[in-house]
Amino acid sequence: MNDSERCRIETQLTELELLMSMYPNKGELQFDDESELADLRAALVSCDAVSQVGGVGFTLHLTIMQVLLNSRFLQYSHNIGLILC
Repeated sequence: MNDSERCRIETQLTELELLMSMYPNKGELQFDDESELADLRAALVSCDAVSQVGGVGFTLHLTIMQVLLNSRFLQYSHNIGLILC
């Protein structure tokens, strides 16, 4: 793994950890495939390339109030699927 790949993986994991801290309640943040997240973590530890992992998909289950409070973050983020309750 080169420095660029390592930096990309570290950045992606940091962003995902931020999301997990922002939405800690059960059911708010749901990963499409938990194994993709595990693969990223494992690749970082073992320094293996992870070219097959393009990104980690997820869905946020939010109330209207949560959407209003977090609208700045949502404008910054990409590839977010919203299900409004």
